[in-house]
Amino acid sequence: MAAPHLVGFPMTQSPSAAQPSPVSSRKALHVPKAPELVANRIRDLIVAGGLKPGDLLPPEARLMEEHGVSRPTIREAFRILEAERLITVARGARGGAVVHSPDPERIAAYTLMVLRSERTTVAEVFAARRLFEPAVAREVSQTVPDKAVEVLSRVLDVELKAADDTQPLAVAIGRFHRALVELSGNRPLIHLIAAIQSVVELHQAMVIGTYRLHNNKESTRAVTETAFRSQRKLIGLIAKRDGDGAEHHWRKHMDASTKTWTTGYEALTIHDLMQGR
Repeated sequence: MAAPHLVGFPMTQSPSAAQPSPVSSRKALHVPKAPELVANRIRDLIVAGGLKPGDLLPPEARLMEEHGVSRPTIREAFRILEAERLITVARGARGGAVVHSPDPERIAAYTLMVLRSERTTVAEVFAARRLFEPAVAREVSQTVPDKAVEVLSRVLDVELKAADDTQPLAVAIGRFHRALVELSGNRPLIHLIAAIQSVVELHQAMVIGTYRLHNNKESTRAVTETAFRSQRKLIGLIAKRDGDGAEHHWRKHMDASTKTWTTGYEALTIHDLMQGR
């Protein structure tokens, strides 16, 4: 059974001025400068595996010769790559530039920054999960059911232990959804869920805390128990390799839970939520 709906969480331009000229509406062409070109080449080598984590880049003198550029150009390229956390530069006689793997956390951090700047609402975040998680439940049921049962059961146990503690419960609930997506092995979705995870946890903690202020412990426990039963049912359907059943059940769950978490907060933006934390 899906979680019930928790009600009460609680200057005008002239026509001529509005028309840009064909020239002014064209986007300026960006011509990469030498440091960007050098950084691009090194970045491509790292991504392609030609340079591996822990490798040292060649000395500056050799890179200058290979790329036909000056020392300041090489050093500016290094600064670009350092900002991307693809290299770490140690100065001095025994220094050098050490290669690192691309950091997935940068994807999450930058995506979250873009969502904040666009004044994306928290409701949009929960709506996004509602759109893709039911299909993920089907995929997991058909591809890694045994592993999914083990992982999701372990996360549910953490939820049960945290049932009376607002912040740990909010984190554990969010972790259940993240674990489900991670089990799918779909990397674009995994990076997306990582980007919005902090938003989900922060908002859920706020909603749970507000609900507990206005309701007694028994009422709160009843709500969480309903959600736990729904998660147990999903785990059971996955164990049976019932893709249709898992998708159908999780769609009903996500419809109800999205309404639960966002009712009364429809206009709340990610930016405002994180500013108030």
